[in-house]
Amino acid sequence: MHVEDLRTVGDDVLRAQICVIGSGPAGLTVATELAAAGLRVLVLESGGHEIATDETAFAAIESIGAPRAHQHRVAGNRVLGGSSHSWAGRCGVLDDLDFAHRPWVARSGWPIDAGALRPFTERAAAHAGLGHATGFTENEFWPLTGRRAPADALDTTVLRPCFWQLSRDPVNRFAGKRWGPNVRDILAPTALALVNATVTHLDTDSTGAHVNSVEVTGADGRVRTVEARVFVLAAGAIATPRLLLASRRAVVGGIGNRYDQVGRYLMDHRCGVVATLPLAEAGAALDRFGEHVVRSPRGKHTFLTGMALSPVLQRRESLVNCALWLREVTDDDPWNSVKRLLGGRLRWQKRRNMLSGNRFAGSRARLESAEGGGRREVELRAMVEQAPDVDSRVRLSTRTDPMGMPLPQVDWRTSEQEDRTVRRATALLVGEFVRLGLPAPQVVPAAVPDSTDPLPLTDWAHPSGTTRMSADPRHGVVDRHCRVHGVDNLYIAGSSVFPTNGHVDPTLTVIALAVRLADTLRAGPAAAPAPVARQS
Repeated sequence: MHVEDLRTVGDDVLRAQICVIGSGPAGLTVATELAAAGLRVLVLESGGHEIATDETAFAAIESIGAPRAHQHRVAGNRVLGGSSHSWAGRCGVLDDLDFAHRPWVARSGWPIDAGALRPFTERAAAHAGLGHATGFTENEFWPLTGRRAPADALDTTVLRPCFWQLSRDPVNRFAGKRWGPNVRDILAPTALALVNATVTHLDTDSTGAHVNSVEVTGADGRVRTVEARVFVLAAGAIATPRLLLASRRAVVGGIGNRYDQVGRYLMDHRCGVVATLPLAEAGAALDRFGEHVVRSPRGKHTFLTGMALSPVLQRRESLVNCALWLREVTDDDPWNSVKRLLGGRLRWQKRRNMLSGNRFAGSRARLESAEGGGRREVELRAMVEQAPDVDSRVRLSTRTDPMGMPLPQVDWRTSEQEDRTVRRATALLVGEFVRLGLPAPQVVPAAVPDSTDPLPLTDWAHPSGTTRMSADPRHGVVDRHCRVHGVDNLYIAGSSVFPTNGHVDPTLTVIALAVRLADTLRAGPAAAPAPVARQS
């Protein structure tokens, strides 16, 4: 894919068949798939090839809700490749139950089921730097390894095994895939990515039902216009609703916001340490719940092992989805490093330790040999789903960024249901460890079943849900094809379309949805659903 700086472009009006706003995993996947069909695609990226010194000013938010890992900075990166510059590469797939309507989870249920995404998983895995598109359930995983499942099986009526696969960059095998440094290697002759190209407004017709063009401001302050047949917003779950709300010249409330749904239902994953094991006692647990290297035609790829609440238990006890896994603590503690990363104080090559947090030894011998390397203990981590909350949302602040755009005001909400789920999951895991003959982890006081102390959980830089997918435009922003309700040529790619977020890291699902969206657009208007009636 060819890359240019907007400052070198002389034209005041640029044209393409498809304009993609955002160059993260979602945006570049859509662009790559569309260019493979020969469509002329223009990708607009606000940042440059590297994170700039003014990143803090552009990434600022006004946080008025629950405390966040970094209170005044948006998750994501203003740079070519977007959030792939700061992810750890841990991938998984949503459970079937995550797509279903759950009476105990308000506003749950996707307008598509899990089967609608499965045909796109193989292509998504290739985009994500994964070796396998499967292997995320026990029935799939052990055949990939050529080994039998452990004889000491979990009681799957309460906890089931789950697996994550680590993305691998084609150049740096110790990092998850970086889309930015690899963008020039993408075979996409009909696609052009422009850096330092900040979209500041979507210009529509008088009714807001058709996007005519977008306003793009360069680093030099010069304003240009981009015209296209179709526009795809792939700017992340904070910046995407922000841009829709700020594009209000023709429609006062912003684009796609007839029912005041844009920016609502903000979710993240709450994650934290719920128990610990002394290093000297952790070997058997790490042997059982460790990492596995699996070969594929794309090379060697690492899977991580953990546990998640069974669907049966979630139904019976009205819990949300939750996963748990083990992680060795080192002197360069990834849990603490996330704050330094979001504040721009962490070296990027170390970010892989963060979300995976599981580069732990695969055997007792490896664990013991590493004792001199600064490891102190083994932590039990929990990551919990958030139920959609209409009042957890992104609005526009009265403050502005250097381009004059309103900052996003983030009012992130948490709930008692999440806390109850984490405490229950922790207790079940301790019980399973004892049943399996493993040492019982020492539960942190706030995670014991009857505790009323605040759990040591924070957001995990996985914002989602703010332009949620819905069959009814009164309850969401995009339809099942990711097209904005009431707008005939505007689509959204990314985790902002998730109606629910499960317990799993979102990137693989984001990429599968992006591949699916590309197929929808590639098929052309004849195969797309009929336009929705224009707003009035």
